[in-house]
Amino acid sequence: MGIPEISSKKILDNLSEGEKFGLAMAKKGLGGKHNMTDEDWDRFISVPSNLKLVLHTPEMMKYRIVAECVESKFCTAGIKVGQKFIFSTVPNMFLPDESDAPPCIKALAPLGEHMHGIWERMFEELDPNEGMTYYVGCLDPGPEYAGMGHVVFRLYVEKKEEE
Repeated sequence: MGIPEISSKKILDNLSEGEKFGLAMAKKGLGGKHNMTDEDWDRFISVPSNLKLVLHTPEMMKYRIVAECVESKFCTAGIKVGQKFIFSTVPNMFLPDESDAPPCIKALAPLGEHMHGIWERMFEELDPNEGMTYYVGCLDPGPEYAGMGHVVFRLYVEKKEEE
């Protein structure tokens, strides 16, 4: 079954000249990086959320996603309150050199589930810090529920410092 496709001609007919230019640059950059055929690219941008993501990528790249520890109890990885995981917005990647929290898979995994919601709020031009997800807990339930420790993060978006 799959996602219904919209023809690329129909998509292009509804874009401004600036958006068409941005899309052409993205095709050259992103499509070229991955050796996408014209057919692959057309299939990719035929999904409305992918098209919106591509068109909003230049603006989204001005931000980063932060997961700041607000609660930590018996964390065996050693994550402490105030420590942060930093992620690039697009491409959505963990940035260990900018993070000061130890990279624990039980902490990182649930954060990844919330990145698409942040993306969607950004490309719909809504405040990404007013979405449904503000706090995310790690996968260890803590000693109250047969685990060892538990950590809670506040997830938010902030503008990157000028480079």
